[in-house]
Amino acid sequence: MKKVLSFFVLSFCLMSGGLVFAGDEQDVAKLPCKEFISNTNEMPMMLAWIDGYMSAKSDNTVMSSAWMEKLGKHMGEFCSKNPNKTIMEAMEALPAE
Repeated sequence: MKKVLSFFVLSFCLMSGGLVFAGDEQDVAKLPCKEFISNTNEMPMMLAWIDGYMSAKSDNTVMSSAWMEKLGKHMGEFCSKNPNKTIMEAMEALPAE
């Protein structure tokens, strides 16, 4: 039940207005951390995108609340300390499990 509720909350966040950062499109490979951490309205959507990107690279189809929490914490901490790095660099800096 908790996973279903998490899915619906995430879906609601994704369907809310203004889902793209600056303009109609955003090259996520070039998105600086300072934009990621300054735009809290789009942060859930970006975390979902990051999770999907990383899941595709690792061929992982499991959705986990614990993983999303770890991912969010890492991205927030890394980007706060490295505002001029990109979120792709933040993703690459995530410690392996």
